[in-house]
Amino acid sequence: MGKNLEGINHYNKLIDELKANDIEPFVTLFHWDLPQPLEEEYRGFLSSAIVNDFVNYAEICFWEFGDRVTNWVTLNEPYRFTSFGYVEGRYPPGRGKNNAESDPETEPYIVAYNLLNCHAATYRKYQEDFKDLQKGKVGITLDTNFFKPYRGPNNKDDVKAVEYAYDFMFGWFMEPLQKGSWPQNIEKFATSATAKHPNGRALPTFSNAQSNKLIHSYDFLGINYYTANYAQFGPPPDAGPGYATDCHYTPSGLDPDKNPIGEPAFPGSWVYLCANELVELLHLIREKYSVTKDIVITENGSPDMNDTSKTYEQVRDDNYRIKYIKNHLEAIRTANCKGLKVKGYFAWSFMDSFEWGSGYTSRFGGLLKRTLTNGEQEDEVDDMVTEAEQAIEVITKPKKAKAQWCCLGLPRWQLDCYGVEFGWESDVFGVKGKENDKDNKQ
Repeated sequence: MGKNLEGINHYNKLIDELKANDIEPFVTLFHWDLPQPLEEEYRGFLSSAIVNDFVNYAEICFWEFGDRVTNWVTLNEPYRFTSFGYVEGRYPPGRGKNNAESDPETEPYIVAYNLLNCHAATYRKYQEDFKDLQKGKVGITLDTNFFKPYRGPNNKDDVKAVEYAYDFMFGWFMEPLQKGSWPQNIEKFATSATAKHPNGRALPTFSNAQSNKLIHSYDFLGINYYTANYAQFGPPPDAGPGYATDCHYTPSGLDPDKNPIGEPAFPGSWVYLCANELVELLHLIREKYSVTKDIVITENGSPDMNDTSKTYEQVRDDNYRIKYIKNHLEAIRTANCKGLKVKGYFAWSFMDSFEWGSGYTSRFGGLLKRTLTNGEQEDEVDDMVTEAEQAIEVITKPKKAKAQWCCLGLPRWQLDCYGVEFGWESDVFGVKGKENDKDNKQ
């Protein structure tokens, strides 16, 4: 895998522009965009061969940009990447319950194993070869909801479902980072016998060397938090075989009486305003998973439905999102007063959000250019959107801002909510273009 000097130059210019405007880049190395040749050569994250290639890619980024970048995220949402790509098959590489060539009873666990080893090896590479000179920090970003028992705290089955929800969503990746091993419930359910595997399934096991690399392999922990869910005991009715059934819980934003867990962003949205639950979640992360290192809220935000019939004045009336972000910032302040060590916050997203499979139907920010009605005039908001969609090589000079870890209004393939996101399949290795946005996370 060779270096693409044009791509490296592109990101050098971007990083220099950020630094010139007192904005500290916060770089994500992998946000679900594996180069297709690696998928074709050895099936990507289903092979342990991915570890060396990932570390080589990260090392190039450290060498080329580490003199100006001191905050690195190795992986964004490994749970989401694994679940959507290898359980549900909604995202690349499209394996899972509807793909006859895949095995959702074993593949998600293999992918999680290789993702974690990629992260740990990359973290150790930085510590050994770059830390002393560059003085940077390397972390990982995990996503999770806060969970409550569907039928209340007195329902023992649903209390157990909450335990399963954390183990299979958050603990799946957090416990190996703390203990070098899987959560007990994953070890129990992921090895159980199935019709396809009547003698039981083999769960990848970390060697002693791999466990030692994994334990405490982060300088900070990124948390992507949007909402809370109820957890009901038992898998969803449409759950496929393997991981989806192994989880033994069904998430829901509504209780048995159809009352929402919090104020919804809009009717039918998967995001509910549950800011106080963020404080509870952070406390749980510290106590249950013994996390004492700094935490950064690397994603938080609310969507709204795209309605092209609205005027710009109507769209600017953004009261729900203002309340949502304000309440979460207040929650972070409360958490810090309790000693929970939240050191940073990013809102998803300053720019538009293309929502992977949702197109323009759900928006986390920005305005969709629409046809003007009679008598309406182009205004400055429309100009801003058009400018942000111009050619790759155009970098709009942002206003001066004394803001650390900030998202700019630049094209989405240039920036993630952490500041800069290279994307393995981006210009660094010559495959241009990347749209990395949120979809339905329930």
